Amino acid sequence: MDTGQFFLTKAGQSTPITPTVFRILLALIERAGQMVTKEELMKSVWRDCFVEEGNLNRNVSTLRKLLNEKPCDHKYIETVPKTGYRFVAPVKRLSYQPPQNTVHKCANASVSHAVGRDSERASLRRLYDATQQGHGGLVCITGEAGLGKTTLVDVFLEDLVRDHQTFHMARGRCSEALTESEQFMPWMEAFSELATESNLGRLMQNAAPSWYREISHTGSGSPRAMKRELLDLCRQIATVHPLLIVIDDFQWSDVGSVDLLAFLATRLESSRTMVIINYRPAEMKIRNHPFLSIRSDLMSREACVEIALGLLTRLDIEKYLAAKYPDRKFPDEYASLLQAKTEGNPLFIRELLRNPDGSSESVRNIIQGRLDRLDDTHRQLLVTASVQGREFGSAVLAASMQMSLEDVEESLAEIDEVHGLIHRIREEQLPDGKFTVRYRFVYALCQEACYASLAPTRRASLNASLAEAFLAYYGN
Repeated sequence: MDTGQFFLTKAGQSTPITPTVFRILLALIERAGQMVTKEELMKSVWRDCFVEEGNLNRNVSTLRKLLNEKPCDHKYIETVPKTGYRFVAPVKRLSYQPPQNTVHKCANASVSHAVGRDSERASLRRLYDATQQGHGGLVCITGEAGLGKTTLVDVFLEDLVRDHQTFHMARGRCSEALTESEQFMPWMEAFSELATESNLGRLMQNAAPSWYREISHTGSGSPRAMKRELLDLCRQIATVHPLLIVIDDFQWSDVGSVDLLAFLATRLESSRTMVIINYRPAEMKIRNHPFLSIRSDLMSREACVEIALGLLTRLDIEKYLAAKYPDRKFPDEYASLLQAKTEGNPLFIRELLRNPDGSSESVRNIIQGRLDRLDDTHRQLLVTASVQGREFGSAVLAASMQMSLEDVEESLAEIDEVHGLIHRIREEQLPDGKFTVRYRFVYALCQEACYASLAPTRRASLNASLAEAFLAYYGN
């Protein structure tokens, strides 16, 4: 009996076995030589529903036929009248061959140098352990571009493999270019890998025929049926070993995928399925993504756990440098310099180390992409603010742009809350008794990009208008 696959093997011939019958056999074998009561079997096999004793008797009869055991033989299963059953054949345990989709190698080159995520890794492991015990759920890993959401998942999976954990793995990625081209795309990608395993492919044909037809391009199914089928498929796959489903870049998910996630999230508590999604909150806010309202509902119902990634500390950066460049000696203040330049964004740190002159194409594209999502007014506000430096005040900015202070502060608050390019530091009182709000660019690289976008003549003009504004507020 293969405890990771739904079939029995005898003399080299494999026989498929339904998940229900499989669970009965497993429960008996795990307590071989001991009597297992009918009540214990029913609780173990049908955890979340009530079944009559006759259902158990019929499945035990099916199991005996699979074992080629006649009712009076008792070669394998002995009936304890009116009480239960006992597995009486000798049992020999062999090393288990893990499912094919278990991760065996590092999927991300930066995994071996991951630092500063110990508490997050511990949280994921606790949630995995709970999933093993039949308490699955949804985990949201959030953070802006470059903070290492994918790396954290890769490290977590590598931790499991290193600890000899066995699990089924399904992983897909949402694409910005294919957001609404076809619903369920990331889920299709994830489960198409599982369908390549012959035994899981057969299981999918039986438990989730609509999914199998979609994945094999032999037909299509209704969204309502596909949601129910996927839930049943997850529960059956995870009968023995947990099922991990990872969906990357969920900020680009289609509406159907969001609806499917909402359906699964409230029904995973009694399963051995752990769903992990990662996404960029700012991107979702900009798009007014439908998951945001669903997230609030799931959080209030305690149907999901959120792990928000922060920036690395100077100590984390020192550890990263020591791990990445063990034979290289850096100046004492180099980690502090890196932190000041990147604010501790892991991607920015790696790129700055690779390109000390700051010519990283990927970082430039990330920053420019976020600036491009601003409307003209917001972009002009940041460009003008960049002339003041990394920090700037709303009153001086309003005066230099000849805008009302109220409009400027409302716009800056929106850039902070929605786009995450700046953050509010404090409120200050000016010499004339009025107030200004101090803001700071989240990344020095962002302020530099805004300043660099100015033509020389425009830069000189803005410097002049800012000088006049400073004199008006601080001249005395």
